[in-house]
Amino acid sequence: MHSIPPISILLWAFAAVIAYYFLGGFIWGAGYAPTDRKEIEKVARFLDLNEGNTFYDLGCGYGRMIIAIAQNCNVNCIGVEMDPLKCWWTRFMIKRKKLEGKVKIIQSNIFDVNLSEAENVFIFLSKTTDIMKRLREKMFREMKPGARIVSYVHRFNDWPPEKIEGSLFLYSIPEHANVKSE
Repeated sequence: MHSIPPISILLWAFAAVIAYYFLGGFIWGAGYAPTDRKEIEKVARFLDLNEGNTFYDLGCGYGRMIIAIAQNCNVNCIGVEMDPLKCWWTRFMIKRKKLEGKVKIIQSNIFDVNLSEAENVFIFLSKTTDIMKRLREKMFREMKPGARIVSYVHRFNDWPPEKIEGSLFLYSIPEHANVKSE
């Protein structure tokens, strides 16, 4: 019988981890592209977050945004992520940083999560017109007027941002939100 050298096993395991890191998101609905650390700081300033606010990150990946916002702004953060490995890692980091009372991760599709309590939302999603249209319709239906959304890189069609700073686009749910097509 021929045995496999231990180095081969390690190389295959390493290749599998790297492949999952870069390609695994496609299994769960989207690829993984982390938000730049400088942009995380800008998001907090852009939203003018105050203690006691609730902040959602839809498609939070490994939780860098929600952990940083909770630590630096003292707000309650909720991350929504479909990928079970990313959720596990984020929960591990939340516990490690002792943020259990401030940060929560929900393993779910963003379209299945109730956003009625969301005051501030961050999204860095695909520019697929259908996804952005469906998300806008959901936010208009569920979120309260005045709730704020920051989209990183991608704009909503037919919904002009209130403010633009680099790649950040700030939107607010209008007083009489009504769903319209993009």
